[in-house]
Amino acid sequence: MPFSACAAGGAGLSFDEWYEEFRREAVENGVSAQILDSAFFDVKLVPAVISFDRKQPEFRQDFQSYIDNAINSLRIKKAQRLLKTHKKIFDEISKKYGVPAPYLAAFWGMETNFGNSFGRFFIINALATLAYDTRRPDFFRSELMKAIRLIQKGIPPEKMKGSWAGAMGNFQFMPSTYLEYGVDYDNDGYIDLWNSLPDALASAANYLSSEGWNPKLPWGREVFLPKKFDWTLIERKKTIAEWKKEGVRFAGEIEEPETTPAELFLPAGIQGPAFLVYSNFRVIMKWNKSVLYAVSVGHLADRIQGKPAFVKKYREKTAPFTMENSMEVQKILAELKLYNGEIDGVLGRRSREAVRRFQKMYDLPEDGYANASLLEFMRLVINGEVEQSELTFDEIVDLQKILSKGQYYKGPIDGKLGKTTQQGIDLFKKVYGIRSEKTDRRLLEKMKVQHLRNMENGEIDPLVKEFRRREELRLREEMKKKRELARKKAMERRRREEERKREERQKALKLQKEKKTVKPVESKVKNQQKPSTSVPGAAVKKNAKGVETKNSADKEKKT
Repeated sequence: MPFSACAAGGAGLSFDEWYEEFRREAVENGVSAQILDSAFFDVKLVPAVISFDRKQPEFRQDFQSYIDNAINSLRIKKAQRLLKTHKKIFDEISKKYGVPAPYLAAFWGMETNFGNSFGRFFIINALATLAYDTRRPDFFRSELMKAIRLIQKGIPPEKMKGSWAGAMGNFQFMPSTYLEYGVDYDNDGYIDLWNSLPDALASAANYLSSEGWNPKLPWGREVFLPKKFDWTLIERKKTIAEWKKEGVRFAGEIEEPETTPAELFLPAGIQGPAFLVYSNFRVIMKWNKSVLYAVSVGHLADRIQGKPAFVKKYREKTAPFTMENSMEVQKILAELKLYNGEIDGVLGRRSREAVRRFQKMYDLPEDGYANASLLEFMRLVINGEVEQSELTFDEIVDLQKILSKGQYYKGPIDGKLGKTTQQGIDLFKKVYGIRSEKTDRRLLEKMKVQHLRNMENGEIDPLVKEFRRREELRLREEMKKKRELARKKAMERRRREEERKREERQKALKLQKEKKTVKPVESKVKNQQKPSTSVPGAAVKKNAKGVETKNSADKEKKT
């Protein structure tokens, strides 16, 4: 990344100018020139640090990909082996600080893969780069000053190697955490978070204990929510008994009393998993603000203890969501006067609350979760396009795909809002309790948010199953009627055909009879037409009785 991309972090100063300004501040705070020369002996900007900052997995990976990467059989088995190998020190520290060993092992595995990956960056250079950068300059400037304090306390600057973010040692402590919570557990006069496992474990346990770890509680539990749920309850506290009244079901058996307070967390919004978390979850989030990280630490600790994996898999089939996207969400929320925090791309609690306020404004499920779909909707809001009544062809196609996945609709994906599509929309709204009257962009966004929640595992809603059952019965009845109608039509055709044939036979018989009566008459006529022996010219007459007589001339001849 070009250095110019970091320029605003130094208030428009060059890096050299920024460094001189920081050095003056350090001297004013009592840091000697000798210490500063030692700390900044080879100070320089590190572009790779900025690149890593923008590509943190917490911002780019979906829930299941992050969990699968963090928790696997190799990591679980290695943690179990290390707990046996170092059982004595784990037991001592767990007893002293009240933090169970499996959780300490989980943090250790998540941070440095059990000490196998401390990081390759010089801490001073990494922190100087981030302090000069635009994203979180104040935070990293403070950490840089505390790193100088560590050098004052005797840590050689060349030994201070760690992550791109300036974190150090087995548990990746930031300089401020190192100063405040570091413990010299092995009593050698030096807090060594790199090479002394007792110091590293005790320091981690000291931090967690100081932040309020409760050894009597786990981190949280996987739960299932009803489809019609009050999403404003997300990140709200209720007792376990009260959550059960809201329709929340636990994935397995629990040991916690029903009076235990718990918060509802949805790391991937309402289309992803749901967890009821206890006070220890908030302690983990003080270590690392990422909800995905906190769930991973808690679940890894469970798996190390031999507990089962999550009941369900959750694959979010949406476009990638980057840190730049997160910053755009914060900017839009700020433009709408819903957010007044830092534009840093970290969608923490304040950002999530602002997202909920936006969702409430537009009658969307208030899960506080920002993804590519919601960002696209926010852009439409800013551009004044949400209120346009007609959906585009592509939007109707998206809507039909959503309906098809849950079997609300079984027609063609043709981008047309026909009768069958509208029927599917009505069924979808009934299932999820959506009250939208119009088929518009707001409804489409609600459907995008809702539909993945149970479709990930091939589940079909009971209402949809009942609708499909009735539809199949209706179709079977229609087919039965069609077959009966076709049968009747066929019978009518056969009847008409037989009637026609009967009429033809009767005509043929009649013709035959007529032919038989005509033949004798013809032969008689022929006989009457034979030559006569009478005198030519003699007239033939009939008497009164009809007997033929010859005329008088014939009589005279005889006489």
